[in-house]
Amino acid sequence: MSEYSTPPPPPDASADEIEADIAATRERLAESVDALADKVNVKAQAGRKVDETMEQAKAKVGEATAKAQAAAGEAKGQAQQLVDQAKTAPRPLQVAIVLIPVTVIVLLIVKAVRGRRS
Repeated sequence: MSEYSTPPPPPDASADEIEADIAATRERLAESVDALADKVNVKAQAGRKVDETMEQAKAKVGEATAKAQAAAGEAKGQAQQLVDQAKTAPRPLQVAIVLIPVTVIVLLIVKAVRGRRS
């Protein structure tokens, strides 16, 4: 025996009340059928999962981009400091002051980029 989510109309109900009950029952039934159809629609479920995964990927790309930009900004500042120091140092020392740290910074950036790809 099925249960009503709302009580059935009384036995002495008018035709309008019975029709209203029938319309409400049809609406509940339609909602149930739609929900059931959505649950068995594999294509729609896969589409939602793809959308969800894309949003997660976009968020991760945004985070990685922000980190890379911050690291590039730091590297630029450090490089500028080294250039300023090199301008006042003797020539051989200028080359060493600039090349060694810049090489290390470039290698760290390359390592970070390769690490994110794998």
